[in-house]
This record gives sequence, structure tokens and C-alpha cells, in this order.
Amino acid sequence: MWREPRRAVVVVGLVLAVWAIGCTTRTHPPLHPAEVTGTALAGKAASSVPSLRPLSPATSVSLPTTTTPSLVAWSGPVEHLFFHTLVIDSSLAFANDKEGQGFRDYFVTVQEFRTILDQLYANGWTLVDLHRVVAGTVRVPAGRRPLVISEDDVNYYNYERPRGLGWRLALDPTGDVKVEVHDATGVHITDDDLVPLIDEFVAAHPDFSADGAKGVLALTGYEGLFGERVQDPNAPGYAASVARATAIAERLKATGWLLASHSYGHIDLSQTSTAYAQIDTQRWRAEAEPIIGPTDIYVYPFGARPPPRTLAMLSKAGFSIFCDIDVVPRLTHLAGVTIMSRRHIDGLALTQQAARLAPLFDARAVLDRIARRQ
Repeated sequence: MWREPRRAVVVVGLVLAVWAIGCTTRTHPPLHPAEVTGTALAGKAASSVPSLRPLSPATSVSLPTTTTPSLVAWSGPVEHLFFHTLVIDSSLAFANDKEGQGFRDYFVTVQEFRTILDQLYANGWTLVDLHRVVAGTVRVPAGRRPLVISEDDVNYYNYERPRGLGWRLALDPTGDVKVEVHDATGVHITDDDLVPLIDEFVAAHPDFSADGAKGVLALTGYEGLFGERVQDPNAPGYAASVARATAIAERLKATGWLLASHSYGHIDLSQTSTAYAQIDTQRWRAEAEPIIGPTDIYVYPFGARPPPRTLAMLSKAGFSIFCDIDVVPRLTHLAGVTIMSRRHIDGLALTQQAARLAPLFDARAVLDRIARRQ
């Protein structure tokens, strides 16, 4: 069943603008009861949970070093759009029930995303690396504008699979990242998801990416990573799942993608104690980091910003780039960390924010009314 998580109580004025336009409740994959109560985290053996530590110089993320003479410096604001995994079969996702409404509100279809890519490119946007944005070293092809794209919940949760979304990320025989789809005709490897579609688009339009940038993929851990169920070492096939997820992570990083924490349990940091957020972070470090590697990027679930004490804890744990939600591009440097706003691109944005999105793409032309049964 589709279950609605707790509502984010966001105390920062700029972020409140998001909720005012109709996104007061962002529905996300449900947490297991143990994740909500904290029993799963509290019960983990202390020896298996690493202490929080900042990234060492040897593991810190360095900026891309690709030199392209056609790139010129950019000093203005940088847009950041985020999506969820894409709807492949709209007849299943957009059924007339509560869960279907959730998919209509918070997801876009494969065709809508293809149209968005076409329009972003035609309107002069180019993907740039998030670390360059933070460092102030953004470069784009002359006459084009910088853009960051990110994707939340790249986990292929159990509730999504029967509703016409992907099953997991997978490598094809050439080593490229694709999505595995299960439908009535069997199991297929296709391009019908955000990662392979962007990879394919950049290959066809090299000036859509500066310095090899692709995007940021934000992951939780409570139902594994990339569709691989790696959270239970006693589960059948655990070692093979870990090997597949590790291979996916390595290939993604080698081809311009950045990986980020979306917390372990998709927790609302504005409503969660610092002590519990620390336990959640420790579990992320214990289960996700050995597979995807260290990351300095933390994407707030629900866009909910934490209190200063929790932010300080996350900073001490090695995170220095944080992403919330807003309807304008905003970059804030504060006490050694950087907070970047992101626009949510989903059914609500396409139907309610056409004017705000016009510099990026034509939301009315993107919206697939037939698929959405509107």
C-alpha cells in the first residue's frame, strides 16, 4: 500500500515557498516500521557500525580535470532539477487509486523525460558537475547555461516494481548502465530510465555535458542500492547482489555520475533528533559506503533542512554539500558547508509551475495527458 510519510516541517523561509505552491506533502517510499521506530538501527551490533569520520584527503572527491578549449567560465546562478525514477508503464503506475495519485503527483514518464531532455538542450542548457558549482569553477560551452540534474531514491523499492517502474539498474554486455524491466512478456534490459537516457543523450549531444558531467544519484539504504537488496547479509544471493551493486557504482562514477546519501531510512531531518540522525548516518556508513564508496553529498529527504546541531553532525561525518528544495536557484555557503536548492520536476510541477519552468522547458508540451488520464 502507498503510505504517506510524516510531513516535513521546514523552518527556513526560502524553502517554505516550495510548500506554498502545492507540494506541502512529498510522498516517498514508505519506511519499514523498524526504520520509523529506530529499533532496526538501535539493534545493530556496535562493532559493525563505524564511527563518524570526515573524508580523508585520499578519499575526498576531486574536481574533473578534463580540459576542453570550447568551455568558458560561468559566474551566474546554476539551476538544479531533480526527478524520481521514471514511470515506464503508465497504465500500471497511474491507476485510479491512492498509490496511482502518488505516482501522478511525484513522478514523470519516460516520454515526458525524453521531451524534457530535448527541450533543455534546445534551450541552451548543459550539464555541469556539482563540485564545480560549489567551488565556483563552472564552465560551459559558449552561449549555453549550466544545469545540474539529480535523481532521488535510486533504489527501485518493492512498492514501485509492480506499478510499471524499473526493477533495478543493470550492466548490459558492453558495460553500459541500463534498467531491468519485468513485464508480462518477461525480463528486459532497456534504456527506459533516467541514467541510460542521459548517457544516451550526452553521447548524441556532447555539448550537453561539460567536463564529462552527468548528474547526482541520491540513495537510501533500507531496501538496498540500485535495486539490489544488499541490506541483509543473511539473504540468499547476498554476495552476488553486493557484487552487482558495486559494479554499477563503479561504472556510474567512471562515466560522470556522482553518488549521494539520501539518508539510510529516508528520515525527516527537521523532525528527527540528532541522536537518531547519527544512528541513521552510521548505518549508511556501515552498509552503503562499502559498496558505493565515500560521498560528500547529502540530499535531504523531503527537502527538510535539519537543525544546526544535526547539520554539524553531518558535516563532521564528512558531508559538505547539502541539497534542499526550492523554486529558484540558490547556493548558500555556511560554516564550511554548501546548501544548494533543487526544483522538483514531477506531475505537480508540470501542472502547477509552467511559468516558473518556462526558461527550462515548456511544461504544457511535456505533460503527457493521455498517459496521465487527464
